[in-house]
Amino acid sequence: MSSWNMLRTVKSASELVTSVSRLTRRFPAEEQYVMVPMLRDIALTILENTALGMARLEHGSRYIALANAIASLNELISRFTLIKAIADLSDEDLKDVKLKCDVLRHQLDVAVKNTEFVITEPPNRYE
Repeated sequence: MSSWNMLRTVKSASELVTSVSRLTRRFPAEEQYVMVPMLRDIALTILENTALGMARLEHGSRYIALANAIASLNELISRFTLIKAIADLSDEDLKDVKLKCDVLRHQLDVAVKNTEFVITEPPNRYE
């Protein structure tokens, strides 16, 4: 994966963090202490793991960071879908976040495929 594509992937993750922050400002006051920090933390985790996945030279560490970013991205989409009614999100706002998530997911999928990390045997936890 070229360094330009790596930079674009991190930039997409950064734009997602900005979008989540902007959307959560409009949440009801009673959600400012639980739901808002949770969503922002998930978005920051996505950015952190994406940046780590793009920076690591070792394929194993890169694969793990990118897989964690994808898992956090899935969690963010699920939570936004579930809280749509609670937070009074418009369909357009939810669609915008999902579009950014889809673009980032595609970029992360490409990055994971380019890591060439192959697990030959499952770890044996009982030895």
